[in-house]
Amino acid sequence: MQCSKNRQKSRRGFTLVEVLIVLAIIALMGALVGTNVIGELFRSQRQKAELDIEVLKQAVKLHQTVENGKLPQESDWPDFLFDGSKNHSRSFIDTDKYENRQVNDPWGNPYTYRKLSSSDFEIMSYGMDGQPGGEGDDADISSKKSRE
Repeated sequence: MQCSKNRQKSRRGFTLVEVLIVLAIIALMGALVGTNVIGELFRSQRQKAELDIEVLKQAVKLHQTVENGKLPQESDWPDFLFDGSKNHSRSFIDTDKYENRQVNDPWGNPYTYRKLSSSDFEIMSYGMDGQPGGEGDDADISSKKSRE
């Protein structure tokens, strides 16, 4: 009789301590996985910005080629990408990839174009915070630093 009572006690369910241990293990596993997934997301956004900048850089160079060495003016950015130029009536980029004629980085901020001289330019994303400077995910991404 005593033996069957012990079996019934052990079959009642989990103790509070056991449930808490399982929840703690699940929380730790979730934290580890979540940290890795979020880190990968930030890395992939920066990589996408670098690739976008490379495409935009090539579009500016194409403009420079068809316009006899002239770079677009800062005031023409980003319109010339969509409208073409005097000697090139088609767009310089795949317009289907950009909504409302906006050329934005992965964080929704516009890419910045600066004409540095008659033959040099820079295209930038100001990173996740959208502000110049910064470190880590907030660091600027520039055509002068990416894939030259």
